[in-house]
Amino acid sequence: RATFLTGRYAHNHRVRSNVPPRGGVEALDAEHTLPVWLRSAGYDTGHVGKYLNGYGDRLPPTVPPGWTDWHGTVDNTTYQMWGYTLHENGVDTTYGDFWTEDPALYQTDVLRDRAVGFIDEHGPGGDEDPFFLSLAFVAPHGEVVEPGYGARPHVRPAPRHRGRFGTLQPDSPAFDEIDVSDKPPYVRALRRIGPTARERMTTDLRARRESLLAVDEAVEAVVGALARTGRLDDTYVLFTSDNGFFLGEHRIPKGKYLAYEPSSHVPLMVRGPGIAPLSETGELVANIDLAPTVLDAAGVSADRPLDGRSLLPFARDPFRRTRRPVLHEGLVAGDIDRDVTGYRQRRSRAGLYDAVRTSRYLFVKWGGGARELYDLARDPFELESRHRDPRYAEVRRALSAEAVRLRTCEGAGCGAPAPRLRPLGRRAVGGARR
Repeated sequence: RATFLTGRYAHNHRVRSNVPPRGGVEALDAEHTLPVWLRSAGYDTGHVGKYLNGYGDRLPPTVPPGWTDWHGTVDNTTYQMWGYTLHENGVDTTYGDFWTEDPALYQTDVLRDRAVGFIDEHGPGGDEDPFFLSLAFVAPHGEVVEPGYGARPHVRPAPRHRGRFGTLQPDSPAFDEIDVSDKPPYVRALRRIGPTARERMTTDLRARRESLLAVDEAVEAVVGALARTGRLDDTYVLFTSDNGFFLGEHRIPKGKYLAYEPSSHVPLMVRGPGIAPLSETGELVANIDLAPTVLDAAGVSADRPLDGRSLLPFARDPFRRTRRPVLHEGLVAGDIDRDVTGYRQRRSRAGLYDAVRTSRYLFVKWGGGARELYDLARDPFELESRHRDPRYAEVRRALSAEAVRLRTCEGAGCGAPAPRLRPLGRRAVGGARR
């Protein structure tokens, strides 16, 4: 979220974790963020839903700089579909309670209604100033459950959607990966997924998918409100997610902090003026690009260098391509007692990584010395690391150098193209393992 609001990598905006002193809401310099820049240009700015981790938890909630209409969920109630608290323009209001599942107070629906209300206020007869709305749902994130909740799914769909995915099964070839000998020590230490764990993951998968049906309906309501108020044709809508989530891929039972595709590859859809319907681009983009895109659409400038770039040229011309790589920045040592795979680790640099993603490759450089290299064109599920394959030596060296360069890049330097890599012939590389 800090990257979305600043257009900068974590090593530049300095929010490196979910908790102080290196992270959380306290670490964000909120005076230099997207809503501040937009407000200075005359935009009304609204936020509905989740903000940075720790908002309203360690310090009393306030309206952050730049926002003119604020409905932020207060941690840790953020992670409850009932019984959550919204800090709404200076007033705290709690909606329902954890145990009484009032359908009218389901969190996704209440956030939807706040967003639609903001749009309605900017329609005919209302405030017709230009506006920016940030709408951040919690679903399909797991809930923080109350004691005694038991073994039921740790994310609750809206009552009207329960059971809609009752037969869904994990279907990724990476689920319960047979051979993880090419993976770093943290993954190699994981056991195969047994029947009980598989049942839990399947139940969780179904509940998470069902929780997204209310989000689908909310998106429809937001677009409908824009159309009803006559604002749709001159409004850009960006839909994305903060991260993916592991449910058994590579034996990882849960979590989201590793660089593999189930965690790092998320949807991104954009509609608006000048973008052809149903067009699709293969350009590699990241959340550092979201703030620059909004600023470009609004004709507004930031007050500091941005590491990302506007997506609008790529949305308008789906065949436009560059070789810009993307940096994945890993965990911060000392801020956690458990790593993402669920077993205890020593507080050491062994838990850190930097990763470089190109349109074809993922290269991961672990602090403890481990390396991974995946050819996603031939192995999209990351089943066989090529970091020891001599045929990929040139790729490995080039991307290792890119990891060093990107971890300290700033501004335009983050957009430099990756080196051209010699393509590998089909006969040179065998198929991925299953």
